[in-house]
Amino acid sequence: MIRLCLLLLALLSFTCLAQQVASEQLVVGQKVTIKSQILNEQRDLLIYLPKNYDAEKKYPVIYVLDGEFYFIPTIGVVSSLSATKAIPESLVVALPTSIRVRDYLPPIDGEAKSRQQKFTQQKFPRFGGTKNFQDFLEQEVFNFIDSHYSTLPNRTLIGHSNAGVFSLHTLLSKPDLFTNYLVISPAPWWGEKEIDNNFANIRDLKSAKNLFITLASESGRYYSHMMRLLANFKSHAPNSFQWQYQHLNEHTHESSVYPAIYQGLSYLYSDFNYTPSVELAKYGDMATIASYYEGLSKKYGFTVNIPHNVLAEFASQQLNMGRNKQAFETLNYFVEHNPNASYAHQNLAFAYMRTEQHLKAKESFTRALNLYQKNGGTDYTVVDFLNDMIGNMESNLTR
Repeated sequence: MIRLCLLLLALLSFTCLAQQVASEQLVVGQKVTIKSQILNEQRDLLIYLPKNYDAEKKYPVIYVLDGEFYFIPTIGVVSSLSATKAIPESLVVALPTSIRVRDYLPPIDGEAKSRQQKFTQQKFPRFGGTKNFQDFLEQEVFNFIDSHYSTLPNRTLIGHSNAGVFSLHTLLSKPDLFTNYLVISPAPWWGEKEIDNNFANIRDLKSAKNLFITLASESGRYYSHMMRLLANFKSHAPNSFQWQYQHLNEHTHESSVYPAIYQGLSYLYSDFNYTPSVELAKYGDMATIASYYEGLSKKYGFTVNIPHNVLAEFASQQLNMGRNKQAFETLNYFVEHNPNASYAHQNLAFAYMRTEQHLKAKESFTRALNLYQKNGGTDYTVVDFLNDMIGNMESNLTR
């Protein structure tokens, strides 16, 4: 009887504990379905926004083919790299596959002239719709994303296997469609003539392009195909075309996708990953950083703004070295070019506080708080912190 009572008490305690456990669904993105007039079908878009997405800022967009497989893994990589400032915060737009060979495999010029071309015609009779798929991306997908979200004309395309063929074909036939191309183990179905002839298209690029291309442990046709590609890149790539090849020979065709995305995005955005040096903080000024980003803007053909963390870090370094005048020049630039950014005014407030200008510090902390709330900020810890800082400055003023 005693054992039965103890068992009932244990079950009752477990039930009460279970009832106290709350659960909620975690949402990593959204699915949008659009009607494509070009492809004459409904197409899904899987969309991920950065955690602190701000419509006042503009973001690069990473487009992922075979989105049903690679949307979630790409989000993980992008979140990790952006959290460590290795790449800028970015939108991820994944496109699940419809008719894979139709959309991804380019047409053959004339009659089949090789065993690979004959194989393509026999095994994939619906191939050759890459022009329509490119038009679908440019005219329908880009227009939808750019009209609904705050984006930069800085687009990255990720494609694996047959989707890697499409990515490579787009780079060579319509290079200005994307800024960056991440091509993973492109399948060797595309004919040699098409490869050789299309490489001429990258000689006169309108703006800079970047490529990261990989091969896994595939051998045979995959390897010979890749060697032909690399030889053509070495022969034809202009100075405005930056590229890197990585042989991921410890991985399979399937497993190589994930390290390729990580390494590829790190490389493709490497020139955006600017870290002010100690020497620059000690001897230089804001003009050097501004000049660097002006060069990036010219290189890519769109305005590349200086990231907030770069300005904040540089000003902090200058203050630590006692270069207060130069630090305030940096912070005034920060505020002038980002007048609605709470973070800019917060950093200026800290500089005023560190130099014991308590009235100006209070004013800047107040602006930071007002802008944070105006911009929809709801994190109570941020609000409490800024209110505490305002109160501390008031106390200093009354001493």
